[in-house]
Amino acid sequence: MKRFATRALYATLFTGGLMLLGAGVAHASETSGDDGILSGTQLGVAIELPVTISGNAVSVIGDSESSDSWTEVANGDAAPASSPVAVTSGEDGIGSGSQAILDVSAPVTVGGNAVSVIGDSTSKHATTEVTSGSGTVGTDATTSGEDSILGGTQAIVDLVAPITVSGNAVSVIGDSTSKHATTVVDSGSGNGSGTDAWTSGEDSILGGTQAIVDLVAPITVGGNAVSVIGDSTSKHATTVVDSGSGNGSGTDAWTSGEDSILGGTQAILGVTAPISVGGNAVSVIGDSTTDGSTTVVNPVDPTDPTDPVDPTDPTDPVDPVDPVDPVDPVDPGTPGTPDGGSDTAGPGSAVTAAAWSTVADSSASLASTGLDSGFWERLALLLLLTGLVLLGVRRFALRR
Repeated sequence: MKRFATRALYATLFTGGLMLLGAGVAHASETSGDDGILSGTQLGVAIELPVTISGNAVSVIGDSESSDSWTEVANGDAAPASSPVAVTSGEDGIGSGSQAILDVSAPVTVGGNAVSVIGDSTSKHATTEVTSGSGTVGTDATTSGEDSILGGTQAIVDLVAPITVSGNAVSVIGDSTSKHATTVVDSGSGNGSGTDAWTSGEDSILGGTQAIVDLVAPITVGGNAVSVIGDSTSKHATTVVDSGSGNGSGTDAWTSGEDSILGGTQAILGVTAPISVGGNAVSVIGDSTTDGSTTVVNPVDPTDPTDPVDPTDPTDPVDPVDPVDPVDPVDPGTPGTPDGGSDTAGPGSAVTAAAWSTVADSSASLASTGLDSGFWERLALLLLLTGLVLLGVRRFALRR
């Protein structure tokens, strides 16, 4: 218990010191960290200039050499980066509602440098050229982390710039050599639209956090030698990136993590850039060598459209079945001559077998007996009445 209380006191003192030392640096921003620990803090960084680091030799306990380094940043005017507009709130939270907004609108070029820590680094004849590296960016963010722990935090990074790292030799306790590295980045312009983000992490733990990264830039890394406790060599590396322009679409994000744990968190990454890595030698406790490497990134020709598939031939229709022949009718028989009869037909009569057949069919009925049909009905009724009379007489005799 004593150890737990001591650690809690240390943590309280540490966070209190950070609260006293932490200052929000932002442009046109508002922040609130009422009743919070490390909450509502903002850091806004806007860079609107070409950044070039070239032809430098830096050594710590060792030799560094950079020879004939030539770096040119042409037509790298960047449109003014809009000032980050951010509103954040971290009321009743711990480490919540914090924002880190970085706007970079510039060609960034690092070429022909030799950096060594306890070792030798050599970079010779490094030539780096960056052309047409313009771009526009803008950021707009709002966050809320009320009653939360690390909720509503935002990290927004907008990068619209050609980034070129070429012809550098970096060594840590070892030798690195880069020779004749030539890197050319042409038409690397890009337009990055603003990013709008709104997040809420009320009553949550790590809820509503956002990480939005917009990248509209050609990134080129070529002809570098990096060594950690070992030797790295890169010779005759040539990297060319043509027509690397890009347009980055806007990123709109809205998230809510109210009453949740790790809810509503977003990570939005927009990358519109050619990325080229060529002619580099990287070694960790060992030797790496690349010689005569050439990397060229040209616009890719669109693929030829494929030929449409030929339609299949239609199938032949099925032949209809032949109709069945009707059955021939049976010949009628010759009618017989009636008994005792005589042929009374005269020579002018024309009585055929068919006529006889018709007469025979139509006269096929019961023979007449000389009595009409009502006689039998009257006889049956008389017999029924007679039976009833006899039955009554018998019953009357038995009673007596």
